[in-house]
Amino acid sequence: MPRQHSLGVAHLAGRLSDRLLVDEDPETKLLVRQATLLHDIGHGPFSHVSESVLELCYDRSRIRLGPKGKIHEQLTHSLISTSPELSRLISDRNREAVVGLLSGRQASGLMKDIVSGPLDADKLDYLLRDSYYCGVKYGVFDIDRLLATLVSFRSGSDRCLAVAGGGMHSLEQFVLAKYYMTTQVYRHRVRLITDAMITRGIVLGIREDKIGFLRDLYGYDGSAEHLRNWVQWDDEKLVISVLTSKARRSYARDLFQRLRERRLFKLVFHRKLRDFQPLVRDALAKNLQPYQAAIERVAARELDLDPNLVMAHRYRIQSVREQSRNSEGLVYVMRSDQTLMPFEEESTLFRSIDEAQKDEYLDVYAPIEFKDSGTRDRDLREFDDCIRHAIEHEVDRVIEAR
Repeated sequence: MPRQHSLGVAHLAGRLSDRLLVDEDPETKLLVRQATLLHDIGHGPFSHVSESVLELCYDRSRIRLGPKGKIHEQLTHSLISTSPELSRLISDRNREAVVGLLSGRQASGLMKDIVSGPLDADKLDYLLRDSYYCGVKYGVFDIDRLLATLVSFRSGSDRCLAVAGGGMHSLEQFVLAKYYMTTQVYRHRVRLITDAMITRGIVLGIREDKIGFLRDLYGYDGSAEHLRNWVQWDDEKLVISVLTSKARRSYARDLFQRLRERRLFKLVFHRKLRDFQPLVRDALAKNLQPYQAAIERVAARELDLDPNLVMAHRYRIQSVREQSRNSEGLVYVMRSDQTLMPFEEESTLFRSIDEAQKDEYLDVYAPIEFKDSGTRDRDLREFDDCIRHAIEHEVDRVIEAR
């Protein structure tokens, strides 16, 4: 699947380049395809899921990140720059240019938009691919029509990506597909629980079980030795290695055995942040991390469980109008008179949506079993009240202590 995705992104980047980079030489178009082909090459086991572990465990004494730097992106850039295998396939100059393009440091507007923008080749591919492999229709949109209506416009000395007015409805399809895939697939309860179990299993394997190969794998230090080790690992190798580990403690092994046997943790608490008292709501919305351990501790006390096996998770679902904008910037629509309008203002459908309508949630997952659905519903109601009051009390206490 990751290889198929990378090939799909490179293919779409080629189509976008042929349409939009008409005045560029073949080498520039090749560079765009190479950048999109390599954009995920630094992903480790479980791809994005275990990136948070890398963020926790990398060697801060040797790696310096900028204010907006992400460690998995720096690892990717280092791998492209130093890989002996890639050096035999791609020139030093092109590898340097690929890193510049992926990092956003060296790119024209159009090249950047194709590789990393609100309508980039990555998003165009993963929505359709994820929808297909998940067996759902939420991520379907008319990609051929959307590609056919993409145009460029001049912004200062550069050119950027826009959609012609005739592509408005296919663009609406695309934005809605991203919204529904987020709400129905990427934020699905089972997906969130399995991701949390994988992440917690690796973290506990490092911190509590003292499993050396996990510590070495996620302790990125920028060295060539670490990169050589990093590319040897995938999902299957990590799971097998954890399950056969001889560590005396067994948090990681137990969690991965549960995942293997599909004995997933249960959602024992699920609340919108606006259900909490204002002070608690605002604190949790700003940053869960200072309160996470306390929340897990009080929830574990209420459920009589080991706090290491209780997981608090906060997530946000943006309004579909806000999602149309992306972190990369606005999507523009070019009218017939060649004037530009932000998509969310030009679309009648999206203009009518209140951007303020977004939800933030706090979930708690735990290894409990219910005898039947009736018992489950009753127990969950009891857990909900107890845990909510305990969380509010504990967050208040932490706020006062700070």
